Amino acid sequence: MLVSTVELFHRARHGAKLGIKGSDNLEFDWPAVIARKDEIVASWSKGKNETPAKLGIPVLQGKGVFTSPHDISVNGRNYSAEKFVIATGSKPARAPIPGAQWAITSDELIHLKQQPKQLVVVGGGFIGLEFGFALARAGSKVVVLQSGPRIAPALDDDIRDILLESARQAGIEIKTNVKVKNICADMTVDAEIAATTTKFPTDQVLLAIGRPANVEPLSPQAAGIELEHSAVKVNEYLQSTSAPHVYAVGDAAGKHQHTPIAWYEGPIAAHNALKGNEKKIDFGVFPSAIFTIPAIGQVGLTEKEALARGLKAKVSKLSFDTNPAAGVRDETEGMVKIVYEEGTEKILGVHVIGPGAEDIVQIAAVAIKGGLTKSQVGAMHYVFPTLGGAIFDTMAI
Repeated sequence: MLVSTVELFHRARHGAKLGIKGSDNLEFDWPAVIARKDEIVASWSKGKNETPAKLGIPVLQGKGVFTSPHDISVNGRNYSAEKFVIATGSKPARAPIPGAQWAITSDELIHLKQQPKQLVVVGGGFIGLEFGFALARAGSKVVVLQSGPRIAPALDDDIRDILLESARQAGIEIKTNVKVKNICADMTVDAEIAATTTKFPTDQVLLAIGRPANVEPLSPQAAGIELEHSAVKVNEYLQSTSAPHVYAVGDAAGKHQHTPIAWYEGPIAAHNALKGNEKKIDFGVFPSAIFTIPAIGQVGLTEKEALARGLKAKVSKLSFDTNPAAGVRDETEGMVKIVYEEGTEKILGVHVIGPGAEDIVQIAAVAIKGGLTKSQVGAMHYVFPTLGGAIFDTMAI
């Protein structure tokens, strides 16, 4: 919600080229954006809270704790069940950094009443980058401190290079191989870079170093539930490997930390818990998106992953500045990259950075799922001019 509003603001501010007068004087009203976010979330939550009652499902509000394999206590009252499905999500990690109590997490940032003029982000993963880009595009001065040698290490290298250039244009300062030493009460961050301590004064420090599963408060050990990296260790049926009467979904299952995964896994776990293990999870084709500005969409193998597996991988790449729809919108920043197998032309991976990437990549996911080859997709008719046409054009070269 925050990202989509900032993206609209960012585009509007560059409207002069499109003949929109006064776009240079637009202002971002952070309190109004957060207030609208709160209203929408409250409305969605109300609808979701009402749904179980409409279906005749009783809801117990409170803190639940396992007291035995088949018993759980909620607000001091005991309940028994044959099967359980755990869907407790995750929580932001708190780094063991001196002064970490002065920092905020992503959960807290979206409730700030005022927009920070300066923000230091500790962590160069997807969450840190999404919030970093959102704040920078909204006018904040942003510094990202990444402990490893690269931000977003799971990205294809070519896509990361474009993202880094986008970050530079957005005014985001990115530091890698950083060891954060201390967060001071005055919001100064002391960081060691190349054996030298550098101070980063700021208004807010955002900790974005991951989200462990929120299962431990349930006292899972009382139910015999084995955890793996804070999540329930499950099999392909989303069933606990140590407590067969327990199933877990989403972040609580720990397979992938993406909201759509919880939506996908929920019905599977519920079905298996009620009717027996009939449905398996399948992440053979797993599209995902990173909501930076510009956005990133990806599915399948990166070029480096394909080569590491010994595949005869080739690539096709096409910049968005060749896409007429992107040109009309004056959003030519970005690229589509296809990784495919030489000879068979089997599509191994598709990576998109640019306008509408989160939607465009789903075309590729369907093509991969359907077993279409690169040439088959490239020969297809598509609606013109569209941003999605970039997929077909890149497949055609």
